[in-house]
Amino acid sequence: MKKNPSMKYKIAIIGATGLVGQELIKLLKDFPIKKLSCFASLKSKNKFIIFKNKKIEVQPLQKKIFKKNFDFIFFTAGEKISKKYIPLIKNKNCKIIDSSSYFRLKKEIPLIIPEINSHLIKKNNIISSPNCTTILMLLPIYPLHKKFKVKRIIASTYQAASGGGIKLLNKLKKETKEHFKKSNEYVFNLFLHDSKLNKKKYSEEEVKMEKESKKILNDKNIKISATCVRVPILRAHSLSLNIEFSKNISLKKIYEILKNSEGIKIFEDCKKNIFATPKIATNKDKIFVSRIRLDPTKKNTIWLWVVGDQLLKGAALNMYQIAKSLIL
Repeated sequence: MKKNPSMKYKIAIIGATGLVGQELIKLLKDFPIKKLSCFASLKSKNKFIIFKNKKIEVQPLQKKIFKKNFDFIFFTAGEKISKKYIPLIKNKNCKIIDSSSYFRLKKEIPLIIPEINSHLIKKNNIISSPNCTTILMLLPIYPLHKKFKVKRIIASTYQAASGGGIKLLNKLKKETKEHFKKSNEYVFNLFLHDSKLNKKKYSEEEVKMEKESKKILNDKNIKISATCVRVPILRAHSLSLNIEFSKNISLKKIYEILKNSEGIKIFEDCKKNIFATPKIATNKDKIFVSRIRLDPTKKNTIWLWVVGDQLLKGAALNMYQIAKSLIL
């Protein structure tokens, strides 16, 4: 794609009425757009989206729309939609940025977190954006990996309702309102991530974190094991990370690296016992890192508490940053 400071682009969003689609539209207000087209399922028929004080009608998703010459198409509607429609796009000049899991582990498709591997973006017209927990985990780990080389990661995640889409988010809101009227299964409760389990009893979400991380870091030797948990939080994920390094480390150097890393904010006051929370991270672009400490049971190993907005850097913001890197 030619870089022209005055150029404006024709953009399509697939899944425009979903949580990620809505968040992406907010971000695109600062993007040089010639025309924005919004598409969704028939459930969104007769709906309109307000963009820069103008009403944009949400159009039904149909095969014929991909004959149009868009510069960017953002897919935010899930794996089945990406699998069905992306192969129909024959325009090689169109950049396709996909948030689903369909292309992430395909060798020929770049899996991009711009702060980590933006140099791979131009190699393909299809660009995959990682799973939200993978992004939130790797953003603080990557600069430490460059210096000390990660050997092993044990991750426990505490994932917000937004990661399950509008349906789960509305379920949490509804059950919260109804809590004192009758019992329920989500509000004031938590449950292990309900994606499909493999034969080893690891969920799809946990497997994504392992396999996607190895691809992004370009290191198959890192040992990664995760437990993913859904908690009654609206839209910010939290992660407890235990990270073992191959080289000798010091807390002073860890702090120095993270403090100077793009997209990271160290947030802690140990004397007052104040650390990052989902409420603090909600609607924020940066990933918050707290309780940076040595693991006394294992050499060259640290603990991190990481919190980030699942809909922003975990999804829409990462896609937006990919697009921006293509035009700057």
